[in-house]
Amino acid sequence: MALDPRLLRIPRGPVLDLDARERGEAGSWPRVDQQGHTCLTVSGRTAILHALSWLGVGRGDRVLVPTYHCPTMIEPVVLRGAEPVFYPIAENGTPDLAFLRALDCTGSKAMLAAHFFGLPQDMSAVRKFCDDRQLRLIEDCAHAFFGRSQAGPVGATGDVAIASLPKFFPVVEGGCLVTRGVPQSALAAPGWVHEVRAAWDSFEIAAATGRLGALGVAVRALTRAKNRWRRRPQTEGGEAAAREDSPYRTIDPARAHRRAARFVRWVVASTDAERIASARRRNYLRFTQAFARVPGLAPLFPDLPAGAAPYVFPLRVEAPEPLYQRVRARGVPLYRWDVLWPHTPAIAADAGRDWSTHVFQLACHQNMSEADVEAVAAAIQQESQVRST
Repeated sequence: MALDPRLLRIPRGPVLDLDARERGEAGSWPRVDQQGHTCLTVSGRTAILHALSWLGVGRGDRVLVPTYHCPTMIEPVVLRGAEPVFYPIAENGTPDLAFLRALDCTGSKAMLAAHFFGLPQDMSAVRKFCDDRQLRLIEDCAHAFFGRSQAGPVGATGDVAIASLPKFFPVVEGGCLVTRGVPQSALAAPGWVHEVRAAWDSFEIAAATGRLGALGVAVRALTRAKNRWRRRPQTEGGEAAAREDSPYRTIDPARAHRRAARFVRWVVASTDAERIASARRRNYLRFTQAFARVPGLAPLFPDLPAGAAPYVFPLRVEAPEPLYQRVRARGVPLYRWDVLWPHTPAIAADAGRDWSTHVFQLACHQNMSEADVEAVAAAIQQESQVRST
């Protein structure tokens, strides 16, 4: 299956746009970073690592985690020396509290609960469950930097909250840790080389997708020169070349205790929240309409909550194989969480295990146009028809 140039031109995630720098109405969308003492880390996974440390989770402790996950959600638990204890997900995306209430929580110190796909969940019942068992609640807002549920703003229910910045902002790295009461310890500065690289990488990606106007032309020229230099023979191998490529080992210990670069902090503070939320909602609803009556394909959550600024559009596929490989081969910006942490259990009536293979997460970020959404939907529908014939 050949890559489709039209699909490859769609940004994989948010990119810098010189026409979208102004701020929207202040306070129009609740933000995770306004819900307590906030520190911007180098990534969402390191934010979880720092959250566990701040809560005192360590060797011998147990942490309740969802069966529906990216391995980067579980890796920090293991790095702290704790044991991940998996719980199932209900059809509405919340933790299966019936299962949890029957679970032996002896030795458990914390629970991680997520707002999947950027659709805010009412975590009041989860909060009570944790309080009744003296568990600390880590509210995972990696998919939901903006928004509110019936319980209030995202990030306001947990003892701590974490978020991932590249999912919503035009940056290549960054996480957010929010704590209550006493602030967490200050993180180390990232170093000037990394400060420059964090900014340059964002500009390079934006220029490659045709943004930035005349500035983008200059950036692309500099990128070509840089790539020619990098193709020169090197006398020493880099750390990246020697590192094992594993989805279970992604945290760099040398950088885990550093804060986000200044450029990242500036982007988060200056980006228009209203524009981000409105564009994502628009694209989510476009996908809902496009897949409303397509055999074998259905929106997992067709009703978009009023308080949701979605991260992705979850599409449930009746027969995902080999459709997933076909649409990926064409360059469609989507993925799924089919790589699970080793020994994740199969639990009866668990929506999470079903979602790991049957739910495609389609990009719906603010830099996607209506034409981009139509191209993605058309490609998936075409490949679905090819598979069924």
